[in-house]
Amino acid sequence: MSIDEEYTTTGGTTATAVGERPVRGPRAAGGVAAPPRPGRVPRRPAPARPGRATRPAPATGPVPAVGAAPAARRPSAARHAPRAPFVLLVVGLLCGGLVSLLLLNTVLTQDSFRVQDLRESTRELHDQKQDLYKKFLTGSQPGTIADNARKGGVKPDTSAPEILTVPGAQPSRAGVAVP
Repeated sequence: MSIDEEYTTTGGTTATAVGERPVRGPRAAGGVAAPPRPGRVPRRPAPARPGRATRPAPATGPVPAVGAAPAARRPSAARHAPRAPFVLLVVGLLCGGLVSLLLLNTVLTQDSFRVQDLRESTRELHDQKQDLYKKFLTGSQPGTIADNARKGGVKPDTSAPEILTVPGAQPSRAGVAVP
């Protein structure tokens, strides 16, 4: 147990254990020592610390009569800080953190499903592009073009090619014009 000091009406101090009722010194009740309680050992006053001034006695009401029972004291707020608000704060913070983690996990899961759907649609579009490119390559072959032309009613040209002559032009050799 930790020891606190209690100031008596005459300015002296007595040592008491925290949570227990104070023990009055011999001068506490008008200079007359109270009889010791049965089953308890009277305590000695705490020795004064060097270099430390004592506080003056607090102003109190009338001094109780000799032999009167001492009034019950409530523990001060400075000695016993309330723990319930702190515990509720810690529990609230933990619960808030847990809820935020669950929400974050849910959002990430939804995003992963969305990414998976987008990958599937991208794969389908890529396959569709490849199919269209294959159709384009087969449609651009000379045989396919001729078949489509016959189906469309176009007849092949069986006439001989005509050679055009331009007045003043000279024949060329291998694509290079001769001057």
